[in-house]
Amino acid sequence: MYRTAHRCARTLARGACALLAACASGLAQSAWQYDVDAGLTYDSNVNRAYAPADIRADAAFALDASAGWFYAVSGGDGLTFADEATTQIHHRFAGLNALEVAAAATYRHKFGLGYAAPWIALRLSAAGLQYRDDLRDGGRVEAQIEMGQRFTPEFDAALGGVLERRYARHDEPVVPGISGKVFDLRGQALYARAGYALTERLLVAATLAVRRGDVVASTRRDFAIFTASDAVADPAFGADFFAYRLRGTTDTAKLSASCALDGRSSLNAVYADERTDAAGSIDYRSHSASLLYAWRY
Repeated sequence: MYRTAHRCARTLARGACALLAACASGLAQSAWQYDVDAGLTYDSNVNRAYAPADIRADAAFALDASAGWFYAVSGGDGLTFADEATTQIHHRFAGLNALEVAAAATYRHKFGLGYAAPWIALRLSAAGLQYRDDLRDGGRVEAQIEMGQRFTPEFDAALGGVLERRYARHDEPVVPGISGKVFDLRGQALYARAGYALTERLLVAATLAVRRGDVVASTRRDFAIFTASDAVADPAFGADFFAYRLRGTTDTAKLSASCALDGRSSLNAVYADERTDAAGSIDYRSHSASLLYAWRY
């Protein structure tokens, strides 16, 4: 199953090459796009534990980079193929340090002319995940649809949905007869977001999301969570911690602010509150705050 994500990534990459060849004679309608994001994130419950004594906080540095090719199929249609890479370095828990390499394809259609015309976007992506802790290695395939509209020059809003599938490469069971592929996950989510430009340089936004699917919590031995979980395996938080996969519903509220520094870069602040209710009356909550520098070309 892990190879599925890599096959999808290769397919998207071949699609990007085919698009480049097809667009060689229409460079006026196409362009390269480059993005780099770098910043710090603090998470109050990085292991998603529900018992206060087991909760662990951590800070991480993240660097995202992507190179994409945009092609204007028509006045209202556009295609983008991109290669993306993300790395994370954690302060306390080195087992969470990760490198992710992905390929993505996005189609966007605008229903008319002018800023007020509604639009729809479809995105497919496939990624390979490599962690310091081998248990978390694997791949991910994701499909996303989003519909939105700019109602005034300052205000826009969108609705979207996501289907995701994550594949685990390693199986390290600690209990006979129970799978150790804790990070073999399925989920689906719905979200709504809105943004408002307070000034020409300052944009604020809010996002509400609901996700239903598999979640992973790392705690010390706990009978209640063990009996409600699908899998159990050794985690990266210490010899006395275990990772459990459960079905749960996660509600997320996110606030963000973006300040344009110039025509190509911005400074972004994001705060998120996340609450998960899982099987067996097990629930947890986390808060995260991020400060990011973004550059576009």
